Amino acid sequence: MTIFSKMGIIDTGIEIVPVKRFADEMSTGVSYFEQFAWDLHHRGESNIDIPVLILGVDA
Repeated sequence: MTIFSKMGIIDTGIEIVPVKRFADEMSTGVSYFEQFAWDLHHRGESNIDIPVLILGVDA
């Protein structure tokens, strides 16, 4: 999303990802809500960040 923000195309983002239980039923390499939220919380803020809404979906 950072690339599109720098180009002036977007100013916010929406990520729709499965929760872990649902991701376990999908192909390998699928990111899941709990990991995504943990990563964002623990990495801290950056001057290139934009507001993002993360939605976790389940089957």
